[in-house]
Amino acid sequence: MEGFFLDFEPNQVICRKDDPSSDLFYLKSGKLLICTHQGTEVKALARIEPGEFIGELSFFDGRPRSTHIIAIEKSVVVQIPKAELSNLLPIWYLQIGINLTKKIRLLDQVVQESRIRKYNSQEEKPLTMAEQRTLLAAITQ
Repeated sequence: MEGFFLDFEPNQVICRKDDPSSDLFYLKSGKLLICTHQGTEVKALARIEPGEFIGELSFFDGRPRSTHIIAIEKSVVVQIPKAELSNLLPIWYLQIGINLTKKIRLLDQVVQESRIRKYNSQEEKPLTMAEQRTLLAAITQ
């Protein structure tokens, strides 16, 4: 299996919400931010550290990306094409991934629509106005 090493500079977009890609990504070095935006407000959802995967939902169900992913420092990402990886996985494993993905997307939708806040959780700290402006410019380019 071959992966593709991609270099990203700070504030460079790896993928945008609703992008049609279904490849899986692995962060080799650097840091990434997962975020959403509504109007001019950008909300940080999570930070990705080296050794973590991103894009699992789209990999399993083939639906468009659910969030924006942006490099927040110089980063190296390994892009793993779905066609190559899915040929190595057993059918039952892929089906489990599809079922879990369906549940995760449903729960994400319920949380977003109801504006439920996590009790006693360590939520991602809010972005400053300057950070939001910078990220919004990157997302909307």
